[in-house]
Amino acid sequence: MRNTFFKLAMMASLVIAPWVKAHANYSHKKLSDNVHILTKHWKTMNLGFGIVVGKDGLLLINSMVAYDVKNFEAELEKISPLPVKYVINSNYDGNNTQLNKHFADKGATIISHKALKYRDVYTQMLIGDEFSMYFGGQNIRTIKSEGHSYGQINILLEDANVLFTADSFRHDWLTYLGPKGLTGHINGLQKTLSFIDENTVIVPGGTYKNELLFNKIHIVEQIQHSHALKSLVTKLVNQGLNPEKIAQHEQITSFFKLHFPNRTFNPIHRIRAITNFIQAAPYELNKQDKSALLGFYKTQQGHMFELILQGEIIIARSENHFIFSLKAISQNTLRLLDGEEGETFQIVRNEMGKITAIKPDLNYSWKTKYIGEQAWIKIDKQRIEHVKTPR
Repeated sequence: MRNTFFKLAMMASLVIAPWVKAHANYSHKKLSDNVHILTKHWKTMNLGFGIVVGKDGLLLINSMVAYDVKNFEAELEKISPLPVKYVINSNYDGNNTQLNKHFADKGATIISHKALKYRDVYTQMLIGDEFSMYFGGQNIRTIKSEGHSYGQINILLEDANVLFTADSFRHDWLTYLGPKGLTGHINGLQKTLSFIDENTVIVPGGTYKNELLFNKIHIVEQIQHSHALKSLVTKLVNQGLNPEKIAQHEQITSFFKLHFPNRTFNPIHRIRAITNFIQAAPYELNKQDKSALLGFYKTQQGHMFELILQGEIIIARSENHFIFSLKAISQNTLRLLDGEEGETFQIVRNEMGKITAIKPDLNYSWKTKYIGEQAWIKIDKQRIEHVKTPR
C-alpha cells in the first residue's frame, strides 16, 4: 500500500526528533512470564506498548514511530531475542503503525481493523469488529470501540487480564473523540466495562502523568466525567452559545480544572467536536439528493472516493487515504463532523441541478494534506467497473 502519510509523519518526526531524543528513554514492566509492557518516556508524555513472548517469536501491540526504530528494537532485545511475528494495531496513529512495514519486511504479520484500509498505513491482515487469536499462552481478543477513530480497537490479553486501550481511554485528558463524538466515546468506554473486572490492568496508549497503569475505576470515572461534560455543553448550546463562548464559559473552565488539573490546553477542539454532534442538523437532504450524493467520485489525480450512508451520517472514504464523517448543513454544504470551524465540503451541481462533484473547502486545515483541494468528480455507475483505485 502507498504510504504518503508515513512520509509526512517521517518529515514531522525529523523536525521534533532532536528534542525528543534528548529527553527520551524506555522502561518495561513484566506482568507475567510472557507478557510485558514497554513504555516510551518523553519529558511530558509516555507511550505504552504490549509485548507477548511466544515460543518462536514476539507479538507486539502497536509498533512505534519510525525514527526511533533502533532504540525500540534494542529494548525488545532486552525482553527477548526472538523476532517479531505479529503486530496488532490499536488504530492508525503513527506511534502505533509507523514500524509496520519495517517488521513486515522481517517476516511479521500486521493485523489491523478493516477500517484501516482507508488510512495511509501499511497493513496486511484486516479483521472485523471482534477477533481473537492464541499466542504465547494468551487468548488475545480485540474489541471494536466507538471512540477515537474508525478502526480503533481495544486489545485484551485474557489470561494476563491486561487491556490495551490506545487513545480510546486516557485518564489524564479527554482524548480525541472521533467520528461519533462524545456519545461514541462514552459508548466505547461502557462497552469496555463488559470485558474487564476490578483486577484488569489497563494500559492507555499515552499518559501525561507519572501513573502508567490504570483499572476499571478509572474508566468508570471518565464515563461519569464525560456524561457531566455532555450535559453541561448541551445546556450551554441550548442557551445559544457558540463553541468559542462555551469553551471560555466559567462552568467549562472549572470543569476541566477540577477533572484534568494537570492539563492547561484550550478545550475548544473538544468543545467544538461535542457541539457538532449536539446541535440539531439545520438541514435534511431530500431523498433524491441523498441518493444522488452517494456513490463513487474521482479526482484528476486518479484517487477514488466513495460516499456511503450510515444512519444520518454520510461516510466519506478512500482506500489508503482517509475515512471521515459528514453531515448536511444546507442544500449544498456538508460539514466535517469532527472537524474545526469552517471545514466543509461544497456540493457542485450542473445547470439542471444534478450533483456532479464534491469540492473540499477546509479553510487552510492541515487535513488538506491527505484530503486535497481538488473537486471530486461524480462517476456514473456504468463507469465504476472501469476505474481502479491507484496503489
